[in-house]
Amino acid sequence: MAKVYVSADARRKAFRKLKTHRDNQVCFDCPTRNPTWASVTFGIFVCLDCSGTHRSLGTHISFVRSVEMDEWTQPQIDAMRLGGNKNARAFFQQHGIADLKTTKKYSIRGAQLYKAHLQR
Repeated sequence: MAKVYVSADARRKAFRKLKTHRDNQVCFDCPTRNPTWASVTFGIFVCLDCSGTHRSLGTHISFVRSVEMDEWTQPQIDAMRLGGNKNARAFFQQHGIADLKTTKKYSIRGAQLYKAHLQR
């Protein structure tokens, strides 16, 4: 079955609203402001540089999309609404993985629990 993507207008509207949240205005993995990429897998906003790191982890760990250029499905946008940098940060801190290096942080059990939470 082919994926059904939301319209460009619906995508822009959804991300405009998500980016009004203060925590989503800074990359999840570094202090870069106004991130334009996202890890759908973890429902987080990341900057261009950190998106490259996520891509290097492989799509089985972190599936990265541009919030401005790529097409999005409704379930992917829903994962971003459920997640967000604030919720992810709280979960990662609760599980003691917030301060780990990016290459390790997303492949350990705590991160996989959060990934499963977003996929429900």
